[in-house]
Amino acid sequence: MIFRSLKMAGFKSFAEAAEVDIESGLTGIVGPNGCGKSNIVEGLRWVMGESSARQMRGGEMDDVIFAGTEQRPARNLAEITLELDNRKRSAPAEFNNSDDIEITRKIERGKGSSYYVNAKPARARDIQLLFADVASGARSSGIVSQGRIGAIVGAKPTDRRALLEEAANIRGLHARRHEAELRLRSAESNLERLDDVIAGLIEQRDSLKKQARQAARYRSVADRIRKAEAQLLLASWTAATAELTAADADLKQAKLVVEERTQLAAKSATARAEISASLPPLRQAEAEKAAAYQRLSIGREELDREEERLQQAIQQLTDRQAQLNSDIARETSLRDDANTAIQQLNDEASQLANDIAEATPRQAETAQNLEAARASATVADAALADASAALRAAANTRATLTNRQNDITARQAAASASLAGLATDELVQQAETAATEQIAAEADFHAVNKALETADTELTTATAAAEAAETARRDSAAQIARLQAEIDALQYLLADQEDGEARPVIDQLAVRNGMEIALAAYLAEELSLPVGTGRRGYWQSTPQKTDLQPPAGTTALADYVSGVPALTTSLAGVGVIDDAAQAESLQKQLRPGQAITSKDGSLWRWDGFVRLASQANKNAERIRQRQRLDQLQTELTTIVKKAETDQSHAQQTQDALTQCQANLRECRAARHAAEKKYGEMRRQAESDALKAEAAQLRAAELDQTLHDLTATLADCEAEIAALGDDAALTATETAARNTAEVAREALTAAMQAESRLAETIKNAENRRRTCEQEAKAWQLRLDGTTGRIAELENRLADSVQEQKRLDDLPDSIAKRRMEIADQLERAEHARQEASDALRFAENKLAEAEALQRDADTSLADAREIQIRTEGQQERCTSRLSDLKARIFEKLNCAPDAVAGIADADDPSSLPGIDVLEGRVQKLIRERDTIGPVNLRAEAEMGDVTTRITSMETERDDLLAAIAKLRAAISQLNREGRERLLKSFAEVNQHFKTLFNKLFGGGTAELQLTDADDPLEAGLEILASPPGKRLQSLSLLSGGEQALTALAIIFAVFLTNPAPICVLDEVDAPLDDSNVVRFCDLLRDICSQTDTRFLVITHHRMTMARMDRLFGITMEQRGVSKLVSVDLQTAERIRDIAVA
Repeated sequence: MIFRSLKMAGFKSFAEAAEVDIESGLTGIVGPNGCGKSNIVEGLRWVMGESSARQMRGGEMDDVIFAGTEQRPARNLAEITLELDNRKRSAPAEFNNSDDIEITRKIERGKGSSYYVNAKPARARDIQLLFADVASGARSSGIVSQGRIGAIVGAKPTDRRALLEEAANIRGLHARRHEAELRLRSAESNLERLDDVIAGLIEQRDSLKKQARQAARYRSVADRIRKAEAQLLLASWTAATAELTAADADLKQAKLVVEERTQLAAKSATARAEISASLPPLRQAEAEKAAAYQRLSIGREELDREEERLQQAIQQLTDRQAQLNSDIARETSLRDDANTAIQQLNDEASQLANDIAEATPRQAETAQNLEAARASATVADAALADASAALRAAANTRATLTNRQNDITARQAAASASLAGLATDELVQQAETAATEQIAAEADFHAVNKALETADTELTTATAAAEAAETARRDSAAQIARLQAEIDALQYLLADQEDGEARPVIDQLAVRNGMEIALAAYLAEELSLPVGTGRRGYWQSTPQKTDLQPPAGTTALADYVSGVPALTTSLAGVGVIDDAAQAESLQKQLRPGQAITSKDGSLWRWDGFVRLASQANKNAERIRQRQRLDQLQTELTTIVKKAETDQSHAQQTQDALTQCQANLRECRAARHAAEKKYGEMRRQAESDALKAEAAQLRAAELDQTLHDLTATLADCEAEIAALGDDAALTATETAARNTAEVAREALTAAMQAESRLAETIKNAENRRRTCEQEAKAWQLRLDGTTGRIAELENRLADSVQEQKRLDDLPDSIAKRRMEIADQLERAEHARQEASDALRFAENKLAEAEALQRDADTSLADAREIQIRTEGQQERCTSRLSDLKARIFEKLNCAPDAVAGIADADDPSSLPGIDVLEGRVQKLIRERDTIGPVNLRAEAEMGDVTTRITSMETERDDLLAAIAKLRAAISQLNREGRERLLKSFAEVNQHFKTLFNKLFGGGTAELQLTDADDPLEAGLEILASPPGKRLQSLSLLSGGEQALTALAIIFAVFLTNPAPICVLDEVDAPLDDSNVVRFCDLLRDICSQTDTRFLVITHHRMTMARMDRLFGITMEQRGVSKLVSVDLQTAERIRDIAVA
């Protein structure tokens, strides 16, 4: 599949729709920091199935939706569409029907995300597997985000194995294996639960057998309890009916008494009402007189309060006049003080203005002196700086040359010592010996590997055989359990009901061709009798001989019955026929002792008796059950023998499996040891070869270094000799320093004089402004004092006038008090007369009320008696209703039918209720001693047996599914190991080539650590840049680590090229020369594969090597915008324009 374009809308900072064309070659994405370049990478990962919000730099997945800015509102929907070219038909089968594939992922705020493939809904897992199968995906090595280089460097070896898995394209295998393992664990868990359930059901079935026997006894006791309860309810119903009749008579008598006393109470109430009607006018008159008297009393009290308020008002006016006189005197004093303060402040301000005018000319002169002193100091300081700089430069140059001379001498000595210490010949001989040992270890490793594969194959075969044998053993055990369960159920159903009774003939005979119902129709209950002796009856063991034959046109029933010779005489004259009409016509011709029966259970006897077929016949069913029991016991014997054989075979296969497992463990141990030895030999050989090569290169480097150092030392000695004497420079620097100090002292004195004069003028000006402000404040206070004095004098005049008016009011109040006293005396006399008339009428009303209370009491007593009588009647009626409900609940019939159930024609002949209750309780105790009873035990036992059979079938299915899953997982593991080992060799080779190209030399290799199982091994990266020893990736410098990580990433690409590669600022830690190598490498990979590159960069050299550029801008804060430039097209246009 080929990636063609990426469309985004509402995703992170891309508020509007944006489209990135993913074309062949190198596509660059540029822009300032924070403009949204990495959002394109995250959008690509998101549409390919990324499910972690943390990987998307968010707290929750809704954070990928555009969150809005100050100018733009937030969006509720984000959508990304990835267009793929599928003309090569490399997609999975369900998506492989079209040339173009559009994968869309949408997310709505608060509702989650959904996937669509060509506008059809799809699962996230389907999308992830689709990209995993083409070496891509949200977390594939083809998407190198910021920090990925550091993650590879800092990762554990086991984490780096993901790079090899990506190269081997086994991510899809891992996903399928994980899914199969989950299913296997689920199936094994279900099998364990199913075994537990089957064991529990078997225990339940055994318990139900006992419960069925208890249920039969329980039913017998329950029938007796039903009859006893019916007798008790019948006696209770009879007694309750008699009580209800008596209660009806008492209620009738009580109603007559209540009626008489009601008439008497009505007369008393009428008399009381007449007296009550005369009271309201009297009460109204008395209330009016009392109200008039009360109004006059209130008027007198109001005069007293008015007189008191008048005295208080006069006193308040007096106090107010005194306060006003005091306030006028205080305001007059304040006015005098303000006039004095204003005069003083005006005089001080005039004096300060004169002082400022005198000091201003001196300030200009002081400023001129300061500028002159500052200029002199600046010139002196410049001269001092120049002299000091010249002296320091000469000293530094001399010290630098001396240090350089010493360093060159030391380096010459170190290089000579290193050259002398190199043992090149010994290292070459050691490398040849290690290479020979590596070849021998590799041969041993391949031999052990072959033995391990053979042992693995034998284990797979033994496992399949053991599982097949175990399945056969479990099948036999399941059949035995199933047959035994059916046998137990039939034995329980056929168990004898009475101990000591001989075996009935029904359990001894055998019937063929479905004649069980015909035989049961003829012999009926006689089949339940034994042969020889019996308490209820029996068949004689030696029957009398007879010459009876079956009727003409019928089949002899005796021909289908065997096993009981005692029935020969009884069955001699019995024939079987299918046509009922023919049987009726033949019945008239039957001889004594002859009979005709049919397969459906009808019977026609010689004496004219006819019994038609019924739906069920227990004796026929018992015969069939007995025959089925015999058949099952025969089958059980056969299957038990087969189960013993299966058990023996299963044990043999299990022993063989154990032996194969032991062999496999031994082979794995041997393989581990051989692999460890091979790895050590290989590492030793490579290390020795690298040491020898490095020693040779080091020797050549040291020779060149000694030659260069000799020439450099001669140049350095010449420069030291060219330097002159420093004494003249020192004298010049001392003279300049003295001149600068004198200039600085003069500048300091001028600055102090200028500062003191400026401070004096400033203080005088501030005080002058303060005096003016204080004078204005005192003037405002003076103006306010004059107005307040006028206001206080006006208020004093008003107070004097008000006091004159109040002095005339006490005489008016005394005159009004005398008038109210006369009116009060007359009102009191009128009120007393009205009160006496009202009291007389109320006494008469009290007498009438006493008579009415007596009548009401008598009526209440009569009504209480009536209510008690009604209550008794209701209780009797309620008791009858309760008894009726109990009868229906206990017996499910009406009260009229209880006598039939109780078997009592005359209820009066029954014992007392106490005796009947004791009898019921005794039977209930007898039932309780039986204990808990399951009346549905027989039906439940049948259901449990059916469930056991069904679950055993499910168990067989689970065993088959588990075997298939284990085989599938084993196959996936085998295929994964093969792919991983093959890809490791290819990746290692590509890695060595790319490392040499990026570093311009050096060596590197990949090693598998803890490689007992390649699928669990770690990946160690060893590198030796030019001039350095072979060491781990973590020990290299930052730039070397970045280049090495890029080499391993692109090695994976060359092994399993992905359709797209995204590089997010991976060139950031590289210098210019390494960036050139990096860009050359990208060009080489583009020419070798169909991979399309998206490169996010800030480096100008990387931008220049791109085929096209997409620019990300952010004209509005928080909103990204996409612009594009095709550099190849631009170059062609430029060339045409120049031509």
